[in-house]
Amino acid sequence: MRSFFFLGTLLVCGLVGSQETIESQLQQVMARLEKLERENEERANSSQVAFSAALIESQTWTSVGPFDRYHTLAFKKVITNIGNAYNPETGIFTAPVKGLYYFRFTGVVGSTGKLNAGLKKNGENIVAIYHKAGTQASASNGVALELQEGDRVFVQIWENDLTIADQSRLSTFSGFLVFPL
Repeated sequence: MRSFFFLGTLLVCGLVGSQETIESQLQQVMARLEKLERENEERANSSQVAFSAALIESQTWTSVGPFDRYHTLAFKKVITNIGNAYNPETGIFTAPVKGLYYFRFTGVVGSTGKLNAGLKKNGENIVAIYHKAGTQASASNGVALELQEGDRVFVQIWENDLTIADQSRLSTFSGFLVFPL
C-alpha cells in the first residue's frame, strides 16, 4: 500500500512539475510571438513610404526659371506624402529606410521653350529630362534606385536659359518604396 502511495505521490509531483514546464514553455512561446508581431508591425510601418507633388499650388499657368546655376525644384503642391519623407519646402526626399525605391518626374517646358532637369541622388546625376520644342511640350523619366537610410533624392533644373512650367498638376515629382532591403 505504501508503494502505491509513494508511486502516486511521484506521479502527481511529476505531473505538477510537467505542468510547470509546459506553462513556462507556453509563456516563452507567447513572448516570442508578441516580439515577432511588434517587429512585423514596425517593419510594416517603416515600409509605408510614398509621395507625389506638383510644382506649384496655383491653377494659374506659371513658368519657373531661368536660373544662373542649378536650382533644386521644390514641388509645393503635395498630393500624397505617406511616411512624410518628402519635404515640400526643400523639394528633397530623404529615405527613411534602406530599400529599393521608384521615382518619376515630369516637366512641362516653360516660357523659354527649353527644359533640362535631372533627378539627383545625394547630388549625383541619375536620370534627366530634356525638351526643346517650344512651350507646352513635356518630358518625363523614371528610375528604380537602391537607397540607404538618409539618402536624399531631388530634382534640379540646369542653369542658363531653361524654364519649367506648371498649373498645379502638370510638372510632378513622385516616389515610393518598392520594398525594404
